[in-house]
Amino acid sequence: MTVKITRTEGDTFRAESDGYVVVSGRLNEQSPPVGMSPGKLMVASLGLCSAFHAAWFLKRNSIEATRLEIEVDETNDKEPSRAAGFLITLKVGAKLDQRQIEGLLTEVRRCYVGNTMRGNPRFSYEVKTV
Repeated sequence: MTVKITRTEGDTFRAESDGYVVVSGRLNEQSPPVGMSPGKLMVASLGLCSAFHAAWFLKRNSIEATRLEIEVDETNDKEPSRAAGFLITLKVGAKLDQRQIEGLLTEVRRCYVGNTMRGNPRFSYEVKTV
């Protein structure tokens, strides 16, 4: 999977993949943000991935939910600047027994984004002058 990031104007960037576009940044230091910051996009990705897995679990188990909402709270460290922890809260509009709750949490923990974050991924960098 490749995501292409292009600087558009000022410090605003456009991310493109599979025909979809996300914009993030600011035109200048005094302007309001355009879109979510990269850090918030990361947290949103974790929440969205968790939500998809929760929805799949409910559907597969024929659980009618009047509501499905995910909240992700993040804690940060300063040295180095990074996200240090996440609390993922699932709000489900359905009566669930303990077995269903455990199954739901097991499914949510299968999230690709969360697995990547927990997996200590390798990073490589290269610079190409054009």
